Amino acid sequence: MKINKFMRKNKTLIFVALVYIVLLISNPEKATKAISNSTYYLVEMIMIMPVVYLLTVVLDALIPKEAIIKGFGFDSGLKGNILALFLGSISAGPIYAAFPISKMLLDKGASLGNVVIVLSSWAVVKLPMLANEAKFLGVKFMAIRWAFTVIAIFIMGYIFNRYLSTEDIPSE
Repeated sequence: MKINKFMRKNKTLIFVALVYIVLLISNPEKATKAISNSTYYLVEMIMIMPVVYLLTVVLDALIPKEAIIKGFGFDSGLKGNILALFLGSISAGPIYAAFPISKMLLDKGASLGNVVIVLSSWAVVKLPMLANEAKFLGVKFMAIRWAFTVIAIFIMGYIFNRYLSTEDIPSE
């Protein structure tokens, strides 16, 4: 019984382990490289995630629910969208660091659309990266890409608010 429960709960982990085993048998060189890359990212996550969880707990304790509702809630309108874009854009770190923060925002009353805007801008609209993008691809390219990306992110936020609700998000 416990084995079945473990397998149901860890389907993805088991699937990945099986893929590694098949790869190890069929192509040991690629398997070694894949395991090395996975180990690198796992160590990175182990180093980053405790800090992210600590930051999330601190933000959860310090920022009142009313402030989140006012700034990021369903009635925050364009101001909330811009605030969400700004929050995601000034972020540092990998996208997976944004998930606990996004969950905390949802739990405190942020709209799904604004959480989508935070996540999307965290992933592709980082202000510190704009200077590098302009340096390598040119200011015109960077500005046009940034403008279209922001428009697309706002459209995604609108779609999420329109067609999903917080009840669609799994609870712990």
